[in-house]
Amino acid sequence: MLRLVFSLVLVAAVAGCAVPRGSVTKGEILRGSNSEDASFEVVDLTPASLAMVEKWPRTGGGLKHGWIGGNRGASNYVIRSGDVLSLSIWDSQEDSLLTGVGQKEARVSQVRVSSGGSVFLPYVGNVQVSGLTIESARDDIARRMETIAPSVQVLVSAEPGQNNIARAVDGVREPGSYPLPDRRYSVLNLIADAGGISNAIQNPVVRLMRGGATYEVFASDLTENGNLDTALRGGDKVMIADVPQNVAVTGAIGREVLVPIKHPVTVLEAVTTAGGLADARANPKGLLVLRRYPHTAVRLDTHGPNKDLVIFALDMTRAEGLFAAQDFEVYAGDIVYASDSPLVLINNFLDVFRASGATYTQANNLLN
Repeated sequence: MLRLVFSLVLVAAVAGCAVPRGSVTKGEILRGSNSEDASFEVVDLTPASLAMVEKWPRTGGGLKHGWIGGNRGASNYVIRSGDVLSLSIWDSQEDSLLTGVGQKEARVSQVRVSSGGSVFLPYVGNVQVSGLTIESARDDIARRMETIAPSVQVLVSAEPGQNNIARAVDGVREPGSYPLPDRRYSVLNLIADAGGISNAIQNPVVRLMRGGATYEVFASDLTENGNLDTALRGGDKVMIADVPQNVAVTGAIGREVLVPIKHPVTVLEAVTTAGGLADARANPKGLLVLRRYPHTAVRLDTHGPNKDLVIFALDMTRAEGLFAAQDFEVYAGDIVYASDSPLVLINNFLDVFRASGATYTQANNLLN
């Protein structure tokens, strides 16, 4: 058979004809794999070898920035610089300095917290309130007023200023500024209040920008693991970016596609999504997965690959190969390649030879 293939290719070269190729064969791709100088390692995937490969590091799908981690915060509102406070002051004593003649209540409205974190109040002076809860600020103000009004009662309310606002910048249905109602208001709360993630985003990544630093996490990880959700601070910015994670499926396949990875995808699922193996072209013994590992993953034991480049080979004509294809997970950046059957080259040559008007007798004469 190999001699026949070689002879046919030789005839094509002599005749000056180019044999059309759809993809390449498994033998062509793996040529030189047994050499000590081979730049890649070949792993025949079976249930046994799959158990070994599952110990190897994951590849692809990485983000440039790490995530800040989960932080639930406290349930109380914290006053920040720029907030606007309003106070209601009650004093039951006659001729009170705090209230007007014949009045028991005085109101102090729209007092902005200074950049230094304080507010100025009559008869009291500057009161440091930034970083305090509303209850703590109320108690502190009341204590200061007790020297002139022992029976005074104080009520404090706050409107969030710029330092108590987070912004949904992009990737949500309703971008804008959102007040922080308390210290537990989280990234997921903001995304929900902003209308959720835009439908146009295929693989959303949540980016939190805080104090000149950027933190990233896949939206699916954030929603599935509540421990990753983190409380927002005033001035935080949140955006949803589209960071596609794809597996390329190509070769003798129904159609060449980029299969998005939004959840774990196996080789069999990737091939099925692409339309399956082409019956007239594909070599069912030559389904390959090409993967690049970081150099730090290379090991001499079974807990990592022997080389940076690894080709996983599956024989889909055997039960163990089918089970391995059903279980082997592909990662972002992988290439799933369906190699051509060696018979495709022969058939392509014969088609070219027919088109040239030559007869099989002439072909045999050339071969002899």
